[in-house]
Amino acid sequence: MRLNTEVAFAAGISAGALIAYELSNGSSWFRLWLKDQLYPMVRIGTVSELYIHPIKSCRAQMVNEALCTDFGLAHDELRDRHFLIINATTNKFLTARQLPKMVLVESEIKNNKLTLMLHEANSRRSIISINLDDVITNAKIISTLVWENKTNGYDCGDEIGEWLQKSVGSEEPLRLIYFVPGVSTSRALVPEQNWQFNKVPQRTDKAAYADLAPYMAISQASLDNLNSKFEGRQFSMRNFRPNIVVAGCPEFDEDLWDEIRIGSHVRFTCFKPCERCVFTTIDPRTGVRGADIEPLKTLRQYRLAPGALRETYKQSPLFGVEMGVDEAGVIKVGDSVYARYKSTPF
Repeated sequence: MRLNTEVAFAAGISAGALIAYELSNGSSWFRLWLKDQLYPMVRIGTVSELYIHPIKSCRAQMVNEALCTDFGLAHDELRDRHFLIINATTNKFLTARQLPKMVLVESEIKNNKLTLMLHEANSRRSIISINLDDVITNAKIISTLVWENKTNGYDCGDEIGEWLQKSVGSEEPLRLIYFVPGVSTSRALVPEQNWQFNKVPQRTDKAAYADLAPYMAISQASLDNLNSKFEGRQFSMRNFRPNIVVAGCPEFDEDLWDEIRIGSHVRFTCFKPCERCVFTTIDPRTGVRGADIEPLKTLRQYRLAPGALRETYKQSPLFGVEMGVDEAGVIKVGDSVYARYKSTPF
């Protein structure tokens, strides 16, 4: 009996010493394992849709599977928001907030050839292609501010700039620039402490031309809830431009996600509710901004930030959650989604 007790005591000391060693040395896998033991995730639904937006503010490509990288989703040669349209005179970046018809510009990349199409009324017309090898070899690098941080990109040339100007109806000359990892950038996505009630994680994420996070997710039930408030009218996920859509969980379940896991090991930290603007009022089928300011006006009736967070988000309603990846890997439509919840919304 005494020998068994001594063995158990020694084993306890060894386990404790191992835990202390792993924690003090910052072992990420061990921290995740320990967290899963103490606060297990629960299954909440499945991935129902995946979207990649090759050009910021332009039409998304829906895919069945994607690789989760530090810079966002990737599928074959497509990378999320690795191209950016800028004003050729000022080098300032542009979005569909200024040029709504940008949402009609569709892009494909095959054999390193970028092809742009104008996607109107379920038809494609006015096509242009460029070779990205030539862009990197011959193009000059243009520096632009994305919000407050400077990022460089390769200029895709006069021809594609003129095509874009005509296609989206811009009075100003345009350029398309291309981000390749390794070009100079001062962008680092660092969460701010006033983004949510709960403790905001201290982390730094990467981005090409995404706004504030490399990933954004929405539950299908949240969109269904919004659409239930309209008669004879339905809004699309394309109005909200997520990367990942989750089906099977309750409406606005994403307000409470602290972390999620997709499949067996791909993990994300959720650190900011997504604030919504006039972009949501642009019809993704026509590129026309709705005169009735919907669905933004309806969202303002019941999705404004509560309490002290109103000072941060003001009149911008919250819809969806922004995330950074912790464990990379491939995710697929149909994969199970698991969540660890926060104590309070946002």
